[in-house]
Amino acid sequence: MVEMDASANGHAPGDAPRHDDLPYGDVAPAGWRNTLPRVLGVLVFLILIVFWIWVFANRDTIAHNDEFNDPTYSEAAEAVCAKRQAAIAEIPLATAAENAVERGVLLEMGTTELEFMVAELSKIPPPANGEGADGVEKWLTDYEVYLEDRRRYRDILAAGEDPPFLISPSTFQDVRVTDLLNTFAEVNAMESCAPSGDV
Repeated sequence: MVEMDASANGHAPGDAPRHDDLPYGDVAPAGWRNTLPRVLGVLVFLILIVFWIWVFANRDTIAHNDEFNDPTYSEAAEAVCAKRQAAIAEIPLATAAENAVERGVLLEMGTTELEFMVAELSKIPPPANGEGADGVEKWLTDYEVYLEDRRRYRDILAAGEDPPFLISPSTFQDVRVTDLLNTFAEVNAMESCAPSGDV
């Protein structure tokens, strides 16, 4: 029986590995393998962090595609919309109605105010630049889609049914029409012109 030396970690005295026998020659230690991909990964991660910090720090100075160059339309539109939204705020919330029919009546009152609002917005001269004018035209077209959704829902409520309110996609993009209406109003400082939350 061969005696084991504790300093040899359980190996026989002649079997203890020597440093010059370790297979380091042309093979990198495990901790140093794939160093280039790791460095690139960390670098990309840091670049993304810096990019998003820059975006959030400059979000108020980055021009949006739908933003007007001239605030004239925005100011006139905000005045119109603020007046109509104030009138809608005076109407009891449709969710406070005791039944579907009553809710439909309240919804109709709010819809009427929005119809007046859109009609008045269409009479305001659009921005002078063609892109701004095109944006207003599309925005008002999408508002008609939203109004039609409200009218359809009003008729359903009037029949005594009370399903969820369904919102159609935009005429121009495959997203909910209210999302585009909100975004357009927000980027052009027309917060009151966003769809009301009275449904």
